[in-house]
Formats: sequence, C-alpha cells, structure tokens
Amino acid sequence: MNLLDFEYLENNLDTKSQYGSDTCIANLFLLQEKYNTWLKIHNNILFRYYYGDENRTGYGFPLPLKNAPADWLKSALEFIFEDARTQQRAPAFCLITREQKDQLDSCLSKFFKKHVSWKTNQDDCDYVYLQKNLAELPGSLYQKKRNHVSRFNRIYGSDWEFKSFPQNDIAQDILAIAQKWYEEKGEENPVLKLELQSVELALQNVEPLRFTGGVLYVKGKPAAMTLASPISDSVLDVIYEKAIEEFENDGVYAVLNQQFSKRCGSYLYLNREEDMGVPGLRKAKLSYKPTIVLEKFYGAVE
Repeated sequence: MNLLDFEYLENNLDTKSQYGSDTCIANLFLLQEKYNTWLKIHNNILFRYYYGDENRTGYGFPLPLKNAPADWLKSALEFIFEDARTQQRAPAFCLITREQKDQLDSCLSKFFKKHVSWKTNQDDCDYVYLQKNLAELPGSLYQKKRNHVSRFNRIYGSDWEFKSFPQNDIAQDILAIAQKWYEEKGEENPVLKLELQSVELALQNVEPLRFTGGVLYVKGKPAAMTLASPISDSVLDVIYEKAIEEFENDGVYAVLNQQFSKRCGSYLYLNREEDMGVPGLRKAKLSYKPTIVLEKFYGAVE
C-alpha cells in the first residue's frame, strides 16, 4: 500500500473504539518493513497479516472503514479463510485485544462453528496512560518521576527548553537526535537501522500522517525528541522517544515525557506502546502507572 492508501485510511477508518498501537495509521505505514506486514483494503475493510515470531504471526483484527457492510466481521472472516487457503497457511490471529477476541469468538462460533485456542504474551501489551497524569505527575504514585524532573532542573537550571513540532521548524533536530541515538545504540543492528529510516520517512510525511512531537534542548543543544500520531480522536500513539546518551541519567526522559504530555490536551490517553520483553523498558513503562495495560492475544483457528 502507498501513501495515498494511508491518507484514505486516515480519513475513513473507523477508529473510535481503538486503543492499540497496531491500529495507528502512521505506525502501519512506517513500520511495514520492520514488522514484515502485508496490508490490503477489501470490501471497505482493512486486512493485516504479520510475518513475525509465534506471537506475532497471523492476521491482525480486521478493521472496518466507515462505510463497511453491516455484517463486516463475518465478511472479513470469510475473506481471511479464503486468503489463508490460497496462501496455504493456517488461519491464525495475533495482536488481538480482549474485546476483539470476544468479537472473533462470537462470530466464529455463530457463523463458522470454529474456535481459537488463545494465548497471550506480556511482551506485546500496550501501556496506555491518562494524558493528565503524565502531564501533572500527581500524588505519591509519581513522586519518583517528580524527583527525576527535579534532578534535571538542579543540573541544568533554566538552561533548557522544549519546542513543539510541527509548530516549530525543528525536523532536522529530530532527525539528528535519531541518527545520534542509532550510532550510540549500535549501527550494526538492522532493526535499529529500519527504525531510523522510518523516522526519516515520518518527517517526510508529517501532514498526511498527522505527526506531532517536540525536541528538548539543553544549553541550546538538541538532547531528546519525540514523535506521535493519533490512533483515534482520544488516543495518541507515542511512536518515537529518543535521547542522546550523555543526558540519559539526568532525568531527560522524565522531562521530555512531561513536557510533551502537557501539550496533548486534546487527547485523553497516550499509548506508549509495548516493552518488547526488555526488562528495563518494562520497568520504566510500569513506573509511569499505566491506566490500561492493553493485553494482546494470539492463536490459530481450530
């Protein structure tokens, strides 16, 4: 699918009940290669197939467009069964939320007399937060985060600022941070290289993919950046968040997170995506006290 297809989805996909990062239009566009995703619009329904590890191999939940047929899920499952037969692969699902799982179970049982043996993997769970909590860091639950912000302010005083994007012309600074982060974390890693390329692609398509974000400057130097795009009118997906290594232990991520969150008042929730099974990342995401840990399921039709 090309950019025009994604612009069409941006205007027509029914996202009002979606919270998952896998349903963010910008994410789907930017990370097709990184996550080896097949995408197709058929009968006003978006289909996705992921070629990944066991828990990330299969069809994503079919997503109806605003003009999808009334029986769209039954129609979607018919298409999936036929596509699986044609491609000679098992009809399996991945990245399915509990609500989507219940919908699939009901439809499969009613119309196809089939069921799925579901499994889950915490590595795939999305961490979803109230925007207000991340912006204000209220109460005793966020005392440690406020301490990180205080540490940053003790070190740098008033010699820092946050600039919002795209309101400010700072695309080159966003890219410079991403490139520096890539160099520091390991240029030999092909996955990180694909991620850097996706940042470049994001900055080339800011308007159609509705990107917002910002850069944190320390002593006039770009130190950390973030980029996000909507999942729905109430949920914003934070796709990229990176800081230059020399600032990592000074509380830079806490300040970046808070400053960006303060500027996201139109969104009720921020989805900060999964932890990918990385212990340090999981600890960090849990430390921000998610309002929702969005569980994801996978399994094959039996």
